[in-house]
Amino acid sequence: MTENSCENPEEHCDLHACQLQYKERNPQVDKEFFDDPHFVCLNCGAKVHNAANVCRPRPL
Repeated sequence: MTENSCENPEEHCDLHACQLQYKERNPQVDKEFFDDPHFVCLNCGAKVHNAANVCRPRPL
């Protein structure tokens, strides 16, 4: 696995925090993704609640 690879590439396009930063976001999505974070992405540094929402999740 390369340094910036995605562990779940089939869902990468719309469901990962690193892609959401380039789109207009809705407050409900922000709440679901980013409130009460438990994981950080080793690629982009996003902190999210669910590991499935980042490319390379690691527990905080």
